[in-house]
Amino acid sequence: MESRNLRPPRTGGGAPVPPPAPNGYGERDRERRREERGAERGAAGGGERGQYYETSSGRNVRSNRSQQRDPSAGDSRDRSRGGNAVVQDSRSRSRTNGVRSGRDRDATKRLDEILRVIEKEWAFMMADECVPVKVALELMDTSSLGLAHKYDSFKYTHNDLQQALQSIVNDYYQGFNSSIGTYHSIMRSITTSQEKVRALREQLMQAKSDLSLNKPEVKNLVVSSQRYDEMLTALTAMEQLQGVPEKLEARISEKRFITAVSLLAESLKTIRQPEMMEIGALGDLRAYLSNQEVSLSDILIEELHNHLYLKSLYCVDRWKPYSPTDNAAITGEAVTVDGAEEVTDPGAQITIPAQRPLHKFLASADLQKPMTDDGGNKNPEADSLNYIRLLLESLHSLGYLTTAIGTINQRLPVELFKLVDKTNLEVDQRHPSSLLNLNRARKFGKTIDMGMGENDVRVTVLYDLLWTLYSKFEAVMEGHRVVYDVLKGIGKRENWPDTSLANGFVEVWQLIQSEMRSLLHDYLTANESRGPSNAPKSTQNINNIVAGKAFRDKGKNIFKLANVDYTSASMKVDKDDLEAILKASVPGLVSESLRPAASSSETQSSSDGAATGHKLLIEPSVFNMGLLLPPSLAFLQRVKEIVPAGSGIALSTLTSFLDDFLVNVFHPSLDDTMHDLFSQVTSDIDAFQLEPQWMVIAKKPVMKGTASFYNLITAFCKMLETIPPDQAFGELIIDLLTSYYGKCWDWYKELVSRNRAATTEDPTGEFKGSAKWAQNTEIKKIMGKIWTDKSESKDLLEQENALELQIVGQNPISSAELIRDRKTISALCTLYTSMKWLASKITQLRQVEESEAFAKPDSGSASVHHRQRRRWTLGRQQMRGGAAGGGGAAVQETPPVLPMSKDTVALFDGVVTSYQELASTILFTLRAETRCQVLHHLHLCMSGSSFNIPAPPPPSSTSPSPTIVTHEADINLLNLNTTLVLFDEDTSPLLRERERKYLAHGLGTFMDDTLVHLSPKLIKSLTPTGADKMLLNILVLQQNLKNIEQGVVLERARRFFELFKGGIQGLIATVKEGGCGFTWEEVRGLVGLLFQEGVKDGGSAVAAKKGLNEALTQLAEAWEIGRSGAGVGSAA
Repeated sequence: MESRNLRPPRTGGGAPVPPPAPNGYGERDRERRREERGAERGAAGGGERGQYYETSSGRNVRSNRSQQRDPSAGDSRDRSRGGNAVVQDSRSRSRTNGVRSGRDRDATKRLDEILRVIEKEWAFMMADECVPVKVALELMDTSSLGLAHKYDSFKYTHNDLQQALQSIVNDYYQGFNSSIGTYHSIMRSITTSQEKVRALREQLMQAKSDLSLNKPEVKNLVVSSQRYDEMLTALTAMEQLQGVPEKLEARISEKRFITAVSLLAESLKTIRQPEMMEIGALGDLRAYLSNQEVSLSDILIEELHNHLYLKSLYCVDRWKPYSPTDNAAITGEAVTVDGAEEVTDPGAQITIPAQRPLHKFLASADLQKPMTDDGGNKNPEADSLNYIRLLLESLHSLGYLTTAIGTINQRLPVELFKLVDKTNLEVDQRHPSSLLNLNRARKFGKTIDMGMGENDVRVTVLYDLLWTLYSKFEAVMEGHRVVYDVLKGIGKRENWPDTSLANGFVEVWQLIQSEMRSLLHDYLTANESRGPSNAPKSTQNINNIVAGKAFRDKGKNIFKLANVDYTSASMKVDKDDLEAILKASVPGLVSESLRPAASSSETQSSSDGAATGHKLLIEPSVFNMGLLLPPSLAFLQRVKEIVPAGSGIALSTLTSFLDDFLVNVFHPSLDDTMHDLFSQVTSDIDAFQLEPQWMVIAKKPVMKGTASFYNLITAFCKMLETIPPDQAFGELIIDLLTSYYGKCWDWYKELVSRNRAATTEDPTGEFKGSAKWAQNTEIKKIMGKIWTDKSESKDLLEQENALELQIVGQNPISSAELIRDRKTISALCTLYTSMKWLASKITQLRQVEESEAFAKPDSGSASVHHRQRRRWTLGRQQMRGGAAGGGGAAVQETPPVLPMSKDTVALFDGVVTSYQELASTILFTLRAETRCQVLHHLHLCMSGSSFNIPAPPPPSSTSPSPTIVTHEADINLLNLNTTLVLFDEDTSPLLRERERKYLAHGLGTFMDDTLVHLSPKLIKSLTPTGADKMLLNILVLQQNLKNIEQGVVLERARRFFELFKGGIQGLIATVKEGGCGFTWEEVRGLVGLLFQEGVKDGGSAVAAKKGLNEALTQLAEAWEIGRSGAGVGSAA
């Protein structure tokens, strides 16, 4: 609505009010002002009614608007103020109802429009910091900065506001008049009340003066009445005290200790009052209650220990026994423990309960409020954690809480020891001892145990012990967590300045941590001082004990009753009588008093020399680490949910003792154990013999020591999957591999040495001939090429033959340089296959990881405090750990690996290369051995036999038929054939087909070249008949070699001796044709054989030498002709 609608009507003689100037505000500003005005109206809605008349302030006007908008509300308030005003107002409204309703609406609407204009144009005057004088000066200022141009609008707005307020006042004046009458009525009521109060005061003063008068007869009555009251009170108290013992015993037997303590404290307070102390008849009752106070505190403390350390039958639900068939922790399924569903995290492989019973208890209990007895029929002991709180509250009410906490701290080590010992005994009884002593029997035999398989009964035993014991440790820590929180709540409730009573949780964790460390130590390391389990300990002299020179261990029994039948009827009667007496005198204590204590002999026999003092269920071994860690890490994961926030234990340091254990105990023990096991598997007398079960692990036989050594490495790698990686582990394996390489190299040298019992500084001087050849650089190189050459090139074989014949020269291979023992050949073959097999197997273990994954010492320090934080997570072997030894689905086993850094893997590859080089050396030695045998026997054949056999006589008259000369093969060549056949028989079952072919490859070529090369040098005299004998020998060699190397033909040797039989002219003719197939040196040697007999003969030596020279001259000319013709000689 525009501002001209707000103009008041004309009055009798007044001039019309000029219209206001246009305000100039947009619709957006109008909406914003309307919202601000609504908020200010709500804030000012509680203003007093007297502010209706203060119209100079815009804020007061707004606070009145909220009341004027609802006339009916104002009328209702006016009607409640007085009878006359209400009647008058009712009559007035009945007469003018139609007129006023329209007028009220117009006045209210008009006032709203004026307020909107004020909020839009004069909002700055509604602020608290507005100064009226400043605004007035601005309205009078005609400059460009002044508000003189809005002065007319200001006056119009002011007049409209005054008229609107006057209209509202005119409409509601009757309500104002009614409020005045109501005020007078209230004042009259106040005056009447004051008069009544003054009269009551005068009456009280009069009663006080009457009571202050002295009346002796009334005084005597009062004294007598007081005395009788005291007597009645005492009699009532005595009557109540007489029933206290029965009630107290009933409360104790029902385990309602809160009411029992309250009853006992009340009774003691009553019976110790001065007036009750004078009554002698209460002396016995007073002594009984005093004794019951001490007895009840002992019962409470004992009950507290029973539930803290799981001695009570009601604590069975707080811990979970081991179940071999429960794979929930492995498969990620949900399981239920104590009614709480557990959800397994597949990534961490740790089963985490959805809500622990401890958390339920802490969430439901208000520990800062005193605990009350609900008085129901429910057994309070059924809820173990709540029962612990009940006991602590009872001890606090009894005043023995400090004593109880001190007792708990003192008995903590003993109770934990008993808990571990009891669990150890239970596990031992669940499994037959005959099965557990398997490893002990192996200890005295030759079998070395390097880890346990998943089906080993010892795995089940160890898991049963660890999972059960850690579950009990978890329940113990939950109980102490309840003690911690209850003590904190009592301290806040009682405003204790010293909260040291609640600081025992750290000690609990430290002791449990110590038990874990000792348990891990006992099952990892063997104690050298560990003797027979039943060996008695050293005893002290009884005279020293009596004389006070030595202290007796009060924990041990001095004597025990022998030959006592505890199951007899008389013993049972006496026991029942004793139980009845104890139950009548000290209720609640009988169960503990009659509990049989472990005898000293039993305690002594339970110890097996372990650090913890408990019997070892299986033999200790470092390879048990893979079985010990999964339960330990799962327990530490659960401990994080139990440790309270303010206990002083940082959750990040829960596994710090494992780091310390690994560095200070496990690593040294592992190093020593691995070296000891290495010495056992490699230093045994049969370490280099064949493994009986080699068919299971390899295709060809391997040495027993090699198989055991690889099993040792495999067991080591499997164990590494359960612990954080460390470079020291890879370095340890490399060290062992290097040591085993040294042992194998020593064994090789012993096999190929001339005198196996002697040693020399010369690396090759005392070796067999074949070993010297295998270590010769040139021969080793050419043999390596032949091994890798798949084309079977003859050039390589010719190079090898020439090089070997050049090395031998005219020095024969002696018998001492040959390997004559067949067992040595077999041992070399087994050593070769073992080295190849081991190199292949350990290469499969190779796994390179980033250096950040390994725990390294910082700044060169090996201290655990300077080590990087280890990543304690369950590995893949630990996923199978929980199901080991039990049923369930089979888990596919992953191959073991050896994680190494890039620096370590270079050393590892170097060791593998050393094994492969040793294998190559052995293979080259075997190949060279066949050639040495050939050289030796051919040398004996050609140098030791006579080939100067005369020709048979021609046919004569007496003997018309020609004489037939029969030859036998040389005995040395027959021995050579036998040696080669036996060599092939010895190597064939031990080597692969490729190696066997390699050993025989080129043997015929070498024999062919050797016959041609050595015949001119070693045969002293040769006749055509002797040449026939050599041809026979060659044929025998060729037929035997065909059984070893296929397609062998000694063609050059046969042709060599056939050319000899053809004479010098036949040789010259063959050379001219260019088809002799021999070198010039070999041809000259053949010519020397032809003229050898004549040269040695004294009479015709000159003519023979002359003929030799002429023959050589003719042969040289023929050689040139043959080279220029066919080129065959040149090719040769």
